[in-house]
Formats: sequence, C-alpha cells, structure tokens
Amino acid sequence: MSPGGGIVGAVSTRRLSVAQARRIAVAAYLRSPSTPGNQVPEGEPTLGDRFRNQANHLARAWSLCVGNETLDTLRPTVKFYEQVRVWMGKFDAQQRQAEGKPIPDDIKRLLSSLVAESTASGEIVDIYDAAGLPKPSLSELGPDYEAKAKAAAHPHLAIEALRAVLTKELAAATKNNVVRQRAFSDRISDLMRRYTNQQLTSAEVIAELIAMAKDVAAESDRGKHFTPPLSNDELAFYDAVAQNESAVELQGEDVLAQIARELVGVMQRDTKTDWTVRDDVRAKLRSSIKRLLVKYRYPPDKQPEAIKLVIEQMEALAPEYAERAGRMAKGEDCE
Repeated sequence: MSPGGGIVGAVSTRRLSVAQARRIAVAAYLRSPSTPGNQVPEGEPTLGDRFRNQANHLARAWSLCVGNETLDTLRPTVKFYEQVRVWMGKFDAQQRQAEGKPIPDDIKRLLSSLVAESTASGEIVDIYDAAGLPKPSLSELGPDYEAKAKAAAHPHLAIEALRAVLTKELAAATKNNVVRQRAFSDRISDLMRRYTNQQLTSAEVIAELIAMAKDVAAESDRGKHFTPPLSNDELAFYDAVAQNESAVELQGEDVLAQIARELVGVMQRDTKTDWTVRDDVRAKLRSSIKRLLVKYRYPPDKQPEAIKLVIEQMEALAPEYAERAGRMAKGEDCE
C-alpha cells in the first residue's frame, strides 16, 4: 500500500464536519506525547494504549448486544469511542507507512470501516481542516505555513497533517529509489521517535518536517546536476553505488554517474520478465555488475555490499521495466 494511497489516504480529501473534527482532535490528543497520561515509565501502558484496549473491549461487548433496544441511548456514545479508536488507527497507519513498516491487519480492518462509514453517511473527513490548516503543496510549506502550524489549537494534529502531505509527496519524489526512500523514512522515523520521547517540542518537529519538505521538493532536480543529466533510473543506481563514502572519494561523482548509466544498460539488456525468480538470470546480473565495478576500480572490499544494493534497486524497478517491455512488444509509445 503506497503512502497517501489506498485505505490510508482514501478519507483525507474531503471537507470536515464538526463531529468528525471533535473525534479527530480527541484521537490526536490521545496519541500526543505531550498528553500527561502518555508520559509514563518505560514498559507501562500509555493513556493512548489504555484507550485502545478499553475501546476494543467496548466494541466487542457492543457487538454482542447491539440489537437490544434498551441500550439505544448508549449508541451515540459507543459510536463516538469507536470512531476515535478508528482515527487513532489511521494515524498509527500513517506513522507506520512513514517509517516503511507494514500495516497490521487489525488496523487495516479499522480503516476499512472508516472508509465505508464516511462514504455511506457522506461525512467529511479532512485532517487539514481538523488541524485548522489549508492543505498545502510542498512549495507552500514556507514561513507563513510554519507559523500557522505552530499556532494550531492542536499541535499534534498539525504534525499529523504535515507528516501526511510529506509522506505522500515523498512517495512520488523518490519513486522506485530504494536508497532515497530508506533515507527519508529513517529521517521521519527518527524525528517522530524523538518527539515521542519528548526530546523535541511540537514546534521543533513542525520546523523539521517543513525543512524536510524542502529537501523532498528538491529531489526532482538532483539528476540535473550531472553532465549529462541522470534520469530517475540512473539516479537510483547512482545512489546505490554512492552509498559507500570511500567509493565517492576514490572514484568521484562523475565516475559513479557513468557506472549508474551503464547499470541501466545492463538491466535493459539482461533482465527478463521473470528474472526476479530465476537464479540463473540473477547470477548473470551479479556477474555483469561485478565486472562493471571492477572496470571502474570500485573498492574491492565494498563490491559485495554494492552488488547486493544494486540488485535490490533492480528488483524495485523490475515491475516498471516489465510494463515498458510489454508496451514495446505491442508497439506502444513507452515515453
């Protein structure tokens, strides 16, 4: 499931009702590291954890007696707690996506219920409205937006909103680039970990998220700094072979860029539709990559690690290359 897409992103593009704003604000409060009940000794459940547990028990109990008309007066209250639990699940899922982690099945089920209910009721669910912020593009995340975010009534919700737009734009800016996706995910994870551990204030996190957004916005121009410029695929391979600092120092950026260009040629020449599951093709690819690294005197002790990362990068590009090959076979334009 891609960040900003699928179930996680399906309920973030509509206006917001007052009722939904209240539920979202409560969910954000329960997850915020600055909430007193979340400041507990290590190993003890936080306020958010206790709410998740109790709300889950309530949902199970309600399912057993939902048809009892004598309990109708409790229905709005039960619905409120359930929807707060669901919104906490949405924020949990967004955080896991930003950290490159899979979304557990129980959270997926919660999000599915949120999508279904909001679609059926016509209720409006926009996290940006809840945070009191306009939905921005990366280019709009400047000093004015930062000031509005820091002054938001619910700072933690403003952080969730910023992380949501950053994660979505990051997925597009680093598409298929294993190294850059990992680097940005690690940065977001480290930032949120420090926030959760109260090593950073909400204002500091907002400032760092906006600074990170500027780096994401600059991603599309990185390849232009080479002569000739690197395509997105070539840049992905450049990042793979440039992970080793000694290689950058010894070979220089221009040599590594040429290796990247030739790696694209190797992939175009040697990969087949089913190459990712064929050991013989993978062995041939590893051999071709090693010969290329030796040709350009890539540090021998760093070659195994580089080969592994290049293969991983090729696997990330494989579906797109297979699609291109299919279009070419049909005589379609692949631009």
